[in-house]
Amino acid sequence: MGKLGQRVEQDELRARMRAAGMSHDEIAVEFARRYKLRPRVAHRVAYGWTLQQAANRINAHAARTGVDPDGIAAMTAPRLSELENWPVPLRRRPTPQILALLAEVYGTDVHNLIDLDDREQMPSGDQLLMNTMRRGGGTVVGQPSSSPPTVSTAIDRAYSDAVLERALGIVVSVTAVSVNTEPNCVATTRPLPVLGRTPTGDPRDDKASPMAPETSSTAELVSRFTRDDLAVDRREAARTVVGVLVGAALLERVERWLAASEPFPTPRRTAGVGYQEIEQIEHAARIFRAWDNQFGGGLRRKAVVGQLAEVADELHDFSHPADLTRRLHSAMADLAETAATMSWDSGQGGIAQRYYLLALRSARTADDPASCVNILAGMARQQFYLDRAAEGLELVRLAQDVADGRVTPAVRAMLCTREAWAYAKQGRLAAFRRATSRAQDQLRDVDPAAEPYWISYFDQAELVGVTGGRLLDVAHQSPGYADEAASWLSQSVELRGSHSLRSAALDQLGFAEIRLVQGEFDEAARLGHDALTTVEQTRSSRVRVKLAEFYRHAETRTSARPVAELCARIKLVLNAG
Repeated sequence: MGKLGQRVEQDELRARMRAAGMSHDEIAVEFARRYKLRPRVAHRVAYGWTLQQAANRINAHAARTGVDPDGIAAMTAPRLSELENWPVPLRRRPTPQILALLAEVYGTDVHNLIDLDDREQMPSGDQLLMNTMRRGGGTVVGQPSSSPPTVSTAIDRAYSDAVLERALGIVVSVTAVSVNTEPNCVATTRPLPVLGRTPTGDPRDDKASPMAPETSSTAELVSRFTRDDLAVDRREAARTVVGVLVGAALLERVERWLAASEPFPTPRRTAGVGYQEIEQIEHAARIFRAWDNQFGGGLRRKAVVGQLAEVADELHDFSHPADLTRRLHSAMADLAETAATMSWDSGQGGIAQRYYLLALRSARTADDPASCVNILAGMARQQFYLDRAAEGLELVRLAQDVADGRVTPAVRAMLCTREAWAYAKQGRLAAFRRATSRAQDQLRDVDPAAEPYWISYFDQAELVGVTGGRLLDVAHQSPGYADEAASWLSQSVELRGSHSLRSAALDQLGFAEIRLVQGEFDEAARLGHDALTTVEQTRSSRVRVKLAEFYRHAETRTSARPVAELCARIKLVLNAG
């Protein structure tokens, strides 16, 4: 039987098995038996995907989850073929990271993707890591599910850098594993304590840990985390996956830290900084935040982390009057939040989340509810980007509890847009409109002189931009919302100033994208070229991810010559990194 005839037979068999209610795992087992396929080939063919189709899905998932946001280690069809056929000589070996990624894309258990030949040829370090990974089914990427996080979520967390995790009081780290960004690299592992996470990803009870939040001061936690972060060089940072906590593992930790009390201080020296120095620290924090708002990316991330470490050491080593102590903790929260956004914007989502948690603890210690609300809103936004709408909404509600009449109109308006974001992702359009209307009402009451400096970014342009962005997401599923989305996005592009290149780039890409949805290809191409000019001025990882998403939408419409020319230019920008 030729390849074409076999493909037709497989399509018919797959359809019969699906009609009989059989799962893709069961189809893969039957295909492996009947056609003598290796496990990784069988699971791909169980979906009827070609090598290129599977590679595209793998790359899209890696970008969306932050594993490879810039496409540095993009999967290709030839590379996937080699990974499927290993341990045939001269083929690339699939690392545990790659196997975990494949498992989530194929919606299966990582152990279903390896057989006896794989295990016998697998390096001992990889075998040890595979053995720590719990067995359990997965969910196909892109399909809704209420099941616990799948295996790639678990392994992402297992890869969290052990020293950084200890600094946050998590005693259950397993392994720090290099992510292969070059085809010939071999993953390296370091043996660490045994895996201690439940199937849902919750850390085991860590109250007994000497670094647990209940027994360590905020300054001590920040000092240890930042020092270890600064010790990691750029190359190692690019190859280390630090997982993003989701579900109960995240929400329980946030609630506990919001309620935690600062431990009684030990005796310290009294000759600390004075009022002039704290004003300089606060000024530096403002400059760093302004830089991040304007340009995005992580070029000054290490500088922010260094300043944060110095503030933490000051609080840890010296005692200060109560008002100075509060201001130092507030500055520490500000710097930690900026470090979080810069880390996230440079593709380090897990480390960003740890900085958000440290910022939250610092703001709570400073008794600064507005800062707590802003940090929780930032954490919620990160969950939305990971398609975790339920967790994001829960964080928004925690922020609303903290706010409780103690924050200004601009902060309340921003929080309403985060609530609206959650509703849009859940398809609750009536609730989305109500939350957006509340945001508009709050924004009308803003007195800039009475607002915290860090909320100045949230103006009319920001409101219409985020609203248009959410309607753009909806329009991809329901094109009837395209005109409304275009109206909002047009306003955002018109209103957005030059003070935020990252936001301007996101708005412009969104506006070009909605024109694609509307079928206005010439206009979409013109707007896309304008957006690319802005994109090239920022190093934001979030902007690069959005650009890659736009490219995936545009490349399906390249029959229109202007769109084809735009795609060619986008490809050059993405390949240039």
